[in-house]
Amino acid sequence: MPVIHAARAAIELDIAEYLADGPLSVEELTIRANAHAPSLFRLLRALESVGIFEQVAPRVFANTPDSELLRKGVPGSLWVRLRAPLSCGLFEAYAGLPESIRTGRTAFELIHGCALWEFLQRDPTRETLFGQFMGARHAVVTPAVTAAYSWNRFPLIADIGGGIGTQLVDILESHPSCHGLLFDQPDVIDRAIPHDRMASVGGSFFEAVPTNADAYILRTVIHDWPDSQAITILKNVHAATKPDSRVFLIEEIIPETSGFASSKWADLNMLMFTGGQERTTTEYRRLLEDAGFELEQVIPTSAELNLIVSRPH
Repeated sequence: MPVIHAARAAIELDIAEYLADGPLSVEELTIRANAHAPSLFRLLRALESVGIFEQVAPRVFANTPDSELLRKGVPGSLWVRLRAPLSCGLFEAYAGLPESIRTGRTAFELIHGCALWEFLQRDPTRETLFGQFMGARHAVVTPAVTAAYSWNRFPLIADIGGGIGTQLVDILESHPSCHGLLFDQPDVIDRAIPHDRMASVGGSFFEAVPTNADAYILRTVIHDWPDSQAITILKNVHAATKPDSRVFLIEEIIPETSGFASSKWADLNMLMFTGGQERTTTEYRRLLEDAGFELEQVIPTSAELNLIVSRPH
């Protein structure tokens, strides 16, 4: 059994949480976790062999630094990063990769019979878990994006597909002269973070987006879509811009070299999970030109994302 599955089982049984205050016997853990004692011992023994949990006395286990990371809310917690991919259908989708390569179809849909977003919406618990997963992944990205640019040159910043407003609020907090406009699906906007300098508007970026902002942010939006749908989104943004507006695509970029890059593996994830793709700078330039923009510059951040800055022409 792969370690990741064993760790997931321990997470779902809350073993690390029960051991937070000190060692417990397998029998006591069995009662708390509502488990089968012989099977629980076998799980813990296997995990101990890779440094997750420690048997401090016969059939008595304690946390290790690694198993502490299986707890919720601790610094560096891996709880949601392990549980979400395995509980939200992502892990199973890898089995569909060969067929994706053969056909170009999304592996997730091949395995589950529906798109990722529909799959998540069928189960509120799954949807919440996936939201926590994405939040954990982007925890370091938000301040990195805010710090990468002097946003105070833009009086009004529109965040298109901005979720509950985490990125936009962070920018507004760091730049008191700016005002924000958050745009996403109405049910997402209903959960938006309140801010006295941010208005929220519900809608679909496949139809239209709010007009006349000085800057438009699309953070990890375009990579979710193939070129045809990405161009539709960007054309709608173009229709909303002023001549001096700037548009910021905040995305990973695939280097046009043969060396290792995490973005190349992220691109395979997009193929499997959403049908979208990561792109090279050349591909982003072409995409923007097809939508009526001119790429001005690419600004790296301290995280894995880049600011791809363009202007309408």
